[in-house]
Amino acid sequence: MTVFRRIPQWELLLIVLTLCAAAWSSNLSPYYLSVDQILLSTRQFVYPGILALGLAVVVVLGEIDISLASILAFGAVLFSKCSEVGMAIWLATPLVILACAALGAFNGVLVTRLRLPSLAVTLGTMGAYRGLAFIVGSEYGYTSFDSSYTFIGSTKLFGALPVSFLVFLALAAGVIFLMHKTVFGRRCYAVGNNKEAAWIAGIDVANLKTQAFALGGGLAGIASLVWIGQYGSARGDNADGSILLVVTAVVLGGIDINGGRGSMVGVVLALFLLGTIRNGMGLANMAGPTQTVVLGTLLIIGVLRPLIARGIARLRQQLASSGHAGN
Repeated sequence: MTVFRRIPQWELLLIVLTLCAAAWSSNLSPYYLSVDQILLSTRQFVYPGILALGLAVVVVLGEIDISLASILAFGAVLFSKCSEVGMAIWLATPLVILACAALGAFNGVLVTRLRLPSLAVTLGTMGAYRGLAFIVGSEYGYTSFDSSYTFIGSTKLFGALPVSFLVFLALAAGVIFLMHKTVFGRRCYAVGNNKEAAWIAGIDVANLKTQAFALGGGLAGIASLVWIGQYGSARGDNADGSILLVVTAVVLGGIDINGGRGSMVGVVLALFLLGTIRNGMGLANMAGPTQTVVLGTLLIIGVLRPLIARGIARLRQQLASSGHAGN
């Protein structure tokens, strides 16, 4: 019991909900409890999960970036051009990541230097970047990738464990360390809590936000490499509509939409919960609109998280008081 008491309330609730979702999913389909099936299902949330890690950093600062899925599409078609000319993957990967980071940084410049609202800016660049992806690529897409380009997204170790899932875990560990153990992360939380006070304390708020947007874009570039491995194609409409899942994971994970509060661990746990629910619904052949309704409901629950967390805290206090009174 001591171990569970050390886990933050919301993260503990996410763990419990994931276990309940797993039990529900196993009841929906007899195939759910297969280890191979569960490992394979992790591929469903790897690329949205990588996008969510980048978005979480931006949201901690009190901003938002809904263009990340479009940056992923741009990265995918850029990889296709690199593959088409025979460029080695070790050279193409940093090139694409830097290009995607530049798109993210451009968002940051528009937000910080021109003092524009991030929601409006990234709503505009969401369309602009996707259009750019169609211009760089084509409406017919590209499927003739060299096997080195599809390795991360398609390879399974020991015949069961997706390499893409291991990549996600490594990136998640890196972002958790960055945000909770480094000066950069502490400054992000400080700015999200009170940007005026952070500026007075000597933090370059504009530069920090631009770096966060660039980080989100760079992670979208990595997600694009996972995408082409999983789906074997690159088009301007890649990952279209995935931003709902990405935002839901961040908010449901406990990142305050107003910035300054929340744990990256919570985001990872929320992704496991969402992946479990989507896997169960997929095995049960639930229609796409039904799954969208579920995601939308979970997003609303995430927004209401502070109220729910306070209610849980009061309930625990009442139970503790009742226990002491009984003694």
